[in-house]
Amino acid sequence: MTHKIYFSQHGLAVDKAEDPERPLSPAGRQQTEAVANILLDSGTSLTHIFHSGKLRAAQSAEIFANTLKVSSISSINGLAPNDDVTLLAKNLNSEHTLYVGHLPHLEKLAAYLLTGDENTNIVRFQNSGVLCLEKESQHYRIKWLLPPDLTNVTSKT
Repeated sequence: MTHKIYFSQHGLAVDKAEDPERPLSPAGRQQTEAVANILLDSGTSLTHIFHSGKLRAAQSAEIFANTLKVSSISSINGLAPNDDVTLLAKNLNSEHTLYVGHLPHLEKLAAYLLTGDENTNIVRFQNSGVLCLEKESQHYRIKWLLPPDLTNVTSKT
């Protein structure tokens, strides 16, 4: 039996000098909405969305939730930029769940899930992009990767 799990790097955020909380920029909102609409059009179904709790991740998660009609959204520990990937990897039991986080954590987490070594460069995340992993028994594999540039939305901040 297989199940799918999704990961997304938050959308483009404003510079820390402009706002230390780093909310999404207008381009970041637009790009995340475009990616979310592709997921909707493809029939991607989510039951829950988790985010790191940082403003840019929470705002990205809300855009995905609103577009995909997901009512279950919450912040969790283990998705911050430098968190230990093994902590979250142990608790990835939810099928059809999207995790919205940060670099370098997401790239290390994907590498760990796919190869057992977080330092292997396997997937390059981009702001608002989504990675779908499929798990069969105890093994993960890449189902697909949706980079934001497929949405024809500019990636400038």
